[in-house]
Amino acid sequence: MRTWAIELFQTATYRFEVKAENEQDAQDAAYEFWSELSAADESQYLDDVYDSIVDKVNPKDGE
Repeated sequence: MRTWAIELFQTATYRFEVKAENEQDAQDAAYEFWSELSAADESQYLDDVYDSIVDKVNPKDGE
């Protein structure tokens, strides 16, 4: 049996709130919030996954 490296592409919606004075500030705050969020904490904001597509399947070297 071989080991395979899998790359999965998903289209997902995450929902969260920010406080801001206007729409541009809200977008900036959202990008800042998301860029600082750890991968381990992302799941608490996951609302829905629309598509999951196996994008790449490659054998691992040396097997």
